[in-house]
Amino acid sequence: MDTCSNCHPYYTGEAQRLLDIEGQVDRFYKKLSIRQDYVEKQKAKEELKGSPERPILDLGLPNRAVEALKNGGIENVGQFLEKLNGGNDAVLAIAGFGQASLTAAKKKLRSLGYELPEAAA
Repeated sequence: MDTCSNCHPYYTGEAQRLLDIEGQVDRFYKKLSIRQDYVEKQKAKEELKGSPERPILDLGLPNRAVEALKNGGIENVGQFLEKLNGGNDAVLAIAGFGQASLTAAKKKLRSLGYELPEAAA
């Protein structure tokens, strides 16, 4: 059987269509974009690791404690550390924020690599 360049799928472009009938190329690009998004999120999370701009929500405190901090004007870790600079009593003076939440916050801050003020240690 002879084939010529006029009718063979490789030369006419039909081969391209035959190869991607099942959407393999599209699935590959979709997986690639998902992976790229994941890598970018991980990079952003790594950059926030020691940042004082990290949201207070990242500490994993109970909702009641987070709401109490927000009502007290504390939105990020840097503001919490400033308040903690005044000692434990300064933080405990925030309405709705108790000793258990303070202990959990300190533990989480240490695990994230933050230096706690000497007054709060």
